[in-house]
Amino acid sequence: MKKLYDEDEDENKGAERAKILVTVIPFVLVIIILAITLISNIGKKGKEDSDNLQQSIMDYADENKESKAPEGEAPVNSSSVVTDKEKEPEKTQQPQETPGSQEGNGQPQPEGESGQGDETQTFTPSPTPSPKPVNKDYSKITYHKEEQLKDMMAYWEDSNQKAIDDLAFLDHYIAMSWSLKGTSDFYYYGDSDSSGKPNGKGVAVYADNQYYYGDWKGGVRSGSGTWIHYHMPSISGSDQLYTYHQYTGNWANDLPDGEGSEHYDFNTPLMEKNKYYIANLIGSYSGAMVHGDFYMTSTTADGQYLEWNAKAEKGAWIYQSENKDKKGNRTVYVDANNPDNYFWMQPKDNQNIRVRCLISKNLP
Repeated sequence: MKKLYDEDEDENKGAERAKILVTVIPFVLVIIILAITLISNIGKKGKEDSDNLQQSIMDYADENKESKAPEGEAPVNSSSVVTDKEKEPEKTQQPQETPGSQEGNGQPQPEGESGQGDETQTFTPSPTPSPKPVNKDYSKITYHKEEQLKDMMAYWEDSNQKAIDDLAFLDHYIAMSWSLKGTSDFYYYGDSDSSGKPNGKGVAVYADNQYYYGDWKGGVRSGSGTWIHYHMPSISGSDQLYTYHQYTGNWANDLPDGEGSEHYDFNTPLMEKNKYYIANLIGSYSGAMVHGDFYMTSTTADGQYLEWNAKAEKGAWIYQSENKDKKGNRTVYVDANNPDNYFWMQPKDNQNIRVRCLISKNLP
């Protein structure tokens, strides 16, 4: 009898354990599921945070689709102004570069073989034209200059170059610049003086997808600032050698003046083989003209890199030697690492060397 009793007791204990397991296991599974969900949500949040900047830019492009801003919209307040809009736009006001003004500023030059008089070739790309609609009529695209420039200024202040580039390529930013075509006028957002003229820190947009951010005084660029020119093939209707041009440095009377630097990006498939392209210039400017000592770097279609030194005076390079090649090219830059290697240029092109394509009513 005792054995039978013990067996019944063991069976009861087993049943009780089973009931406990059946009750506890679901709670354990729920806790595990909740923990997995929490970890997953944390991972998603991190990804969402990293996408917030780009998403905010793209969301803005879809706002206010139903309204239309008239071309040459009048200023709405002192922080969003257009200068000289009361004047009749002059069709010839868009800066045009002569072949000479392009040489030495990203212009492919004769191969610098060492000053031995070898025959050379030059290639002169056309200046960047004013934007022309290809697949879109930008005069019919809505833009809100004050809001757009306010957004862009925030990214300038944060030194967020990628966000600035993204904004510049949005349709309503292109339309804003397009509305200024053929003039030296600009839309502005930032500090101003008692008369409403730009004064202090601010951002401006010009025709031809040009932007400036930096110091202003009495309505003109003065102090320290950065100017960017976006070359947009989809707007001009044809591929261009240059895709991007930037000047950063000192300004006076609305022009680069003092220490500064230029940078160019290129459309690699359009770069000619065995030609040097000046990609960076660091030196001194006077009234947008090169004037003083310069350090430069060049690149080629296959990625070769060279450093150069040069001197300029009033928009012309000072010749490094008396050497001439068979076509009359002269030596304008010297290889920083090889004093026998030169960069060559035609004398007729060695004039009016300046920050090319810059829009300013104060250009000579």
